[in-house]
Order: sequence, then C-alpha cells, then structure tokens
Amino acid sequence: MEEARLATAAKLKTERETAEAKAAWERAAQLKADEDARLKTAAEAKAAEQTQLRVIAEAKAEAEVKLRAAAEAKAAADAELAATILAKAEEVAKRNLAEESRLRLAAEAKIAHAAKVEEDAKARMKIEALAAEEARVAAQAAQAAQAAQRAEKEAVIQAELKAKAAGEAEEFISAKKKARLEARAMTTEKYRLRAQEKVKAAEDLKATEPATVPEVSKKSKSAAVTAKSIWFYTAEGERVGPVTFEELRVRAAASSLDPRLDMVWKKDMDSWKPAGQIDGLFERRNAPVEAKPAPAPPTKSLRLQKQTATARLDKVTAWPGARRRSLWFAAVIFPVGWHYAFAAASPLLVKEFGDLMMGRFLPLAPLIPVGVLVWFVVKRLMNLGMSRLWGLALFAPILNLWLGYRLLVCPAGYAYHKKMDAPGLALAVPCCLVGLSCVLTVLAFIALSFGAIKSPTIEGQLRNVLRVASKAIA
Repeated sequence: MEEARLATAAKLKTERETAEAKAAWERAAQLKADEDARLKTAAEAKAAEQTQLRVIAEAKAEAEVKLRAAAEAKAAADAELAATILAKAEEVAKRNLAEESRLRLAAEAKIAHAAKVEEDAKARMKIEALAAEEARVAAQAAQAAQAAQRAEKEAVIQAELKAKAAGEAEEFISAKKKARLEARAMTTEKYRLRAQEKVKAAEDLKATEPATVPEVSKKSKSAAVTAKSIWFYTAEGERVGPVTFEELRVRAAASSLDPRLDMVWKKDMDSWKPAGQIDGLFERRNAPVEAKPAPAPPTKSLRLQKQTATARLDKVTAWPGARRRSLWFAAVIFPVGWHYAFAAASPLLVKEFGDLMMGRFLPLAPLIPVGVLVWFVVKRLMNLGMSRLWGLALFAPILNLWLGYRLLVCPAGYAYHKKMDAPGLALAVPCCLVGLSCVLTVLAFIALSFGAIKSPTIEGQLRNVLRVASKAIA
C-alpha cells in the first residue's frame, strides 16, 4: 500500500515535473519566437533605414553632380565674361591710345601753327621795323642833304676865311721853322759835346781797369734765363710752362690769357690764382698810365710752342683727384664688403662693447660708405677738371644720371679735352643700359601710380617686374 502510494506520488511528481518542463519549454519557445520576431522586425527596420539612407545618398550625389555642373557652367560663364571684359578693355586701351595719338598730333599741329603764327608776327614786326628804319634813314638823308647844303655854304665862307688866314699862317710857319732849325742845331751840338765827354770818360775808365775781364759764359746766361722761367699757366685747361714773366705779359697782351678763366702759378705761391689777380701781368685800364707801344702779336714760334705743349699735355695722365677705379671701388665694392664685414663682426662687437653702445653705433654704420662715396665723388670731380659744386647735382633727379655716367666712365681731364678712351667706351655700354633701366622703372612706377596703364595683363606683368626688382635690391 505504501509502495503504491509512493509510486503514485512518484508518478505524480514525474508528471508534474514533465508538465513544468513542458511549460518551461513552451515558455522558452515562445520567448525565442518573440525574440526572433523582434529581431526580424529590427532587421526589416534596419533594411528599410539602409534603403532610405541609400536613397538619400543617391539623391545627395545627384544634387552634387547638379551643383558641380552648375559650378562648371558658372566658371565657364565667368571665363567668357572675363575674356569679354579683357577684350573690351584692350579695345578701350587701343581707342585711348588712338585718341591720345590724335590729341598729341593735334597738339603738335597746334604748337606748329602757333610757332608759325609767332614767326609770321616776328617777321611782320621785322618788316615794320625795317620800314620804320628806312623811313628814319630817309628822313636823316633829307636832313643830311639840307645840312650838306648849309655846310657847302659855310665851307665857301670858311674857304674864304682860310685863304685869308693862309698868308698869315705861312709867315708864322716860316718863322717857326727857322726857330726849330736853330734849336735843332743847338741840340745836335750839345749831344756831340756830350758824346765826346762820354768817349773820353770811357777811355779814362778803360785805362784804370785791369787788362782782362772775365766774360759771362753762355752756360751762365742760359742758367739765368732758366732761373727766370719759373711761371706756369693754364690754356684751355692745360698746364703750360715753365715760362718767364715777360712771356706771360706778351701772351696777356696778345689776349692768349683769359684774366678770369686761365690760372697762373709759380713755386713760391700757395695755390693757383686767376691771371687777372697777378700784379703787372695785365694793364690796368681804369688808371691813367703812360702810353706804351702795342706788343707784337704771337709769332709762329710761340704758336708752335703752344701746340707742342698741348700735344704733350694730351698724353699727361697725372691729373689730381680720384680715378675711375677708385670711384668704382667706393661705389660698388666697398659698400658690399662693408655690409657683409659689419654683419659678420656684429656679434663680436656686441659681445665686446655691449648692446647699448652698439645700439648707438649701428644706425650710423651705413653712413660710413656714404661718406666715403661723397669724398671720392668730390675727388673724381677734381680729376675730371670739373668744379666741386657739381656734386650737388647728385640730388637732382635726371641730372644725377648724367653726372654719374660722367663720373664712372669719362677719363681724367675730360672737362677740358673732351676725348674718350677705350676703357671709357667699354664702360659706357653697361652704364647706359643701367641708366635706361632705371628711367624705365621710374616711368613704369609713375604709370602704375597714376593709373595710366589700362590693360590688366600689362599692369600685372609690370607689377611682377617691379616686385622682382625690389626683392633684388633688398
């Protein structure tokens, strides 16, 4: 009985466990089915979302393609518009150039017409002046004819008076001639007696002197002449000498010396002086002086001597001042060397003298090459035979190019002889090219500043060239 109950209990327990396990399995199957359904729903939602994103991406790509096409079309339109504007600008520039040419030709024609009108007015005034002069001359001729008639009448009267006074004058002249002959005879006798006395005195002196008197040799005479020849002068900027003071006076009297432009010097003088400041060299016409016979003009030998001296001085190269090589050194080599040397030595100088001292000295360092250049320019002006005041021309805009060309190219004494040498001709070409490039650069800068260039392409090219030039200079 107990076994049946236990078997029944075990059977019930087994059935209950089986039912619980079946319920658990059903619940698990239901949960799995629910999970699968949820996952399927999520997968479908994700697939729908991906499909929607793909559609959105395709729409975005299509929009980007449309935007790119629109941008390309706009760029093409902008390029076409720019080309049209450039063509119009070039056409406007051509029209402006043609208009400027027409205006310039019209202005030149107007100036030529004004010059012609002025010349016609001057010619008319000259004709009127000639007519007035002819009228005045005719009036003077009429007055002269009347005066001649009156003079003829007066001459007749004077002739009668002269004929009357001639007899009296002849008597007076004959008496005067007689007195003059008597005075001349007395003077001749006086000179004869005086000459006899001099001859007698010379004979007495000769009798008392030694028998032999040393004669001056030709060598001592030439030495005396050479000792007197201590004067030098300049003729057309060329040094001539030595000569004597008498030769200088002969040249001054013959107008071979300019009292203001030609210079005179001798060894005991401190410096050269204008010929007009030498006492006794020129006659002072404002003071009454005794009448002197006019000196003879320079003879052929003097002219030949001057030509020989000129030819000899053409070969002289020892002009004072600085030569071309010195100026090139001071203008090009020294500033570059000074710049790099000072840049290399700056750390040592700062370490040696401190920042404060170098801060005071550094701003003054670029002035040293400028001072050296100014000194050499003054010396170079002396070497060319020009005045030192020409150095002020370096501050004139266009004149400084001409002066710089002369300083760097021309040989010594060029202000007088006006002759170029081979090195000067070789240096002239690069200097002319540099000067021309400077002038063109300034003109381009002025044209860009005032907007005279209408073409954007040319303006851009000029700006690039000026930018490169400024970087090269810096």
